[in-house]
Amino acid sequence: MENEKLSTIINNIEEFKADNSAIVKNNINIEISLYRKTLPNEILTEDLDLKIQNEVDKKILEFNNNIDLKPKALYYALKSELELDEQISEKKLTISAYDYLEKNTKNKFLKKILKELIKESK
Repeated sequence: MENEKLSTIINNIEEFKADNSAIVKNNINIEISLYRKTLPNEILTEDLDLKIQNEVDKKILEFNNNIDLKPKALYYALKSELELDEQISEKKLTISAYDYLEKNTKNKFLKKILKELIKESK
């Protein structure tokens, strides 16, 4: 049963990464299309377009790989908190999860998001 829960958590994180990658890529493509309108047509070659898309894909992959959530470690950290205090509220457990992730990630963008989530949750 624990392995099923952990697998579900890992799958949810992978879905989160995929969803956010798609959102980021879509937003970047919108910005690129707006920027293209300001450039002369002779500059916009297929080769340049391919280079831009390859660079966008590379940066999104780097961003995705830098989201180091470590779901197994998080799962066991929260499980140990639950063992220490069986009456812990969902709110406190959520804040604890955000706090754990914020302290253990190296991704600056994710740290900022988690700090804001901690503030909003209190």
